[in-house]
Amino acid sequence: MQVGIFGMSKKFETPYFLMQKEKLQNNLSRLREIETLANVKILHTLKSFNESSITPLIAKELSGMSISSMSELQMAQNAKAQHIHLYAPAFKVDELQEMTKSISTLSLNSLSQWERFKSLTVSKGLRINPKLDLAIPTHCNSNLSSSRLGIDFEEFLKVFKKDEARFLGLEGLHFHALFQSSVKDLEVLLKHISHNFQEILPKLKWLNLGGGHDFTNVDYDVKLLVKLINRFRQSCPKLKIYFEPGESVTKGCGDFVTTVLDIVKIDKLNVAILDTSVETHLLDVAIVQQRLKVKNTQEKATPYLYELTGNSCLQG
Repeated sequence: MQVGIFGMSKKFETPYFLMQKEKLQNNLSRLREIETLANVKILHTLKSFNESSITPLIAKELSGMSISSMSELQMAQNAKAQHIHLYAPAFKVDELQEMTKSISTLSLNSLSQWERFKSLTVSKGLRINPKLDLAIPTHCNSNLSSSRLGIDFEEFLKVFKKDEARFLGLEGLHFHALFQSSVKDLEVLLKHISHNFQEILPKLKWLNLGGGHDFTNVDYDVKLLVKLINRFRQSCPKLKIYFEPGESVTKGCGDFVTTVLDIVKIDKLNVAILDTSVETHLLDVAIVQQRLKVKNTQEKATPYLYELTGNSCLQG
């Protein structure tokens, strides 16, 4: 953060994101190592990061990209992504028909979508809600019974057993159940899939284990990950396994630089007004209640206490 009233940034006009290529490369090297050791495919989720000057480097290092719209498809193609996976809660018919000409795999979100789109000539799968009991914040927990994301696993299994012919052409299943999770949560997910889908897995070509995997955290146990994947594969050795760890790709790779435009005193609190806002540049702060780490500051109290606020007319 630059102090504007005493001197603006000399590099670029703020606000801007500054990414360190070396740190990004370290993350990509770790993800590529996981791909090799566990014999899995890692797809970069474009909704998490899609700066056009960086995505070609990501596409070169990883196995592909995960998209959710026409615009993201164009980004993935421009980056020369190898494998392109498409998922969204719902689709416009004409857009989906157009996108299936250029994608590798598709996850549909509901049984009604399956009936509507199962004739499309692309490798198709269904997103399943496993309803796992994990310590995940409510606002980003897709395991809830009330979640619109994916088919309730009990409902799917009931329908599948009643009329398996209805799912002729089903090639994959998609589980996005984790959030900033360690390998222990992945173990819970794999046990759930092995127990409930043991008769279905051998009929499939691929399994997408979604995002929320904290792969580039220094404490992530890669050895245990490899052990779990190898054990899981014993009953379905030909199954291709995909991950979509959006945050892990660029986590810890850069900074967001802003300028202090003014400092006002309210009661006894110093309030710094920045040339940015949560709504415009830092939406994760509001959506997933992310806590920002400000460089050269400390957690314990000092005489120099400031509240950082945005240059927005919305109070809060």
